[in-house]
Amino acid sequence: MIIVDERMMVLGARVAEIEALYTCVLETGDPRARRRLLAELARAGTRLSADAATGPSGRGAGPSPRLRRRIVRARRTADWIISRADGRSRPN
Repeated sequence: MIIVDERMMVLGARVAEIEALYTCVLETGDPRARRRLLAELARAGTRLSADAATGPSGRGAGPSPRLRRRIVRARRTADWIISRADGRSRPN
């Protein structure tokens, strides 16, 4: 099983959110949609900055329940992929 610090998973999720929004901005042709996506991209950048600035003690508010669920699902998926690649059975 992969053991990754939860804080690093939160940062990874924030970075993935930014990458997805950036891709959407590049692909949209609608100026109104582009402005909306750029505003959301700015908010996502602010969230990433705030999460990254939190000290190692994790004194911040922490991830939302929704983000926590995403982290858990990402961990399970990564474990499943690794177990399949190694030829082992599916992890519990």
